[in-house]
Amino acid sequence: MLAPVARPVLRRTSWLGRSRRKMRYVRYGIEGIAMELRTTTNEHVQILREYGAQVGSDCSIYTPLHVVNADGDFSNLVIGDRVHLGADVLIDLADHVVIEDEATISMRCTLITHIDVGPGPLRGRLRREQAPVRIGAGAYLGTGATLLHGVTVGAAAVVGAHGLVAKDVAAGETVVSPRAAVLDTRD
Repeated sequence: MLAPVARPVLRRTSWLGRSRRKMRYVRYGIEGIAMELRTTTNEHVQILREYGAQVGSDCSIYTPLHVVNADGDFSNLVIGDRVHLGADVLIDLADHVVIEDEATISMRCTLITHIDVGPGPLRGRLRREQAPVRIGAGAYLGTGATLLHGVTVGAAAVVGAHGLVAKDVAAGETVVSPRAAVLDTRD
């Protein structure tokens, strides 16, 4: 009932949100803006565009959205038209992430573009690796799916819930993780 009245008022005061975000960016850098994406309820598309991402029309993006490893802005992110990003999606922007039109990324999915063991003792054995992630048009990622660096999920492909994808998924293909199995029954 209040929405039709509130929308024009919110549009006229949107400059307040932009000003607040600019101050947050000055103080905390892109990490401050990434924090905004975790808490805002309805400005995800606007915020992503303001800070360099390409975002198509009619996208639905739910809170919280976690964006990590952005280097000063979100320009490594391209989201097509009518894309759905569920709650608690994590996007690593160390490299490019492209989500094509009408793709669905269900809640708690993770898109990883790099691996780096950090400064510990493994640093000498395991080098940093980095590569883009691409999700094709109309593809579907089930709840909790994880895509590792360098993976392309083809158009209209399906990744089942909690699938760990380390290799490309062909267009139209369906991949799933193993299901839980009973190992022992007790009386």
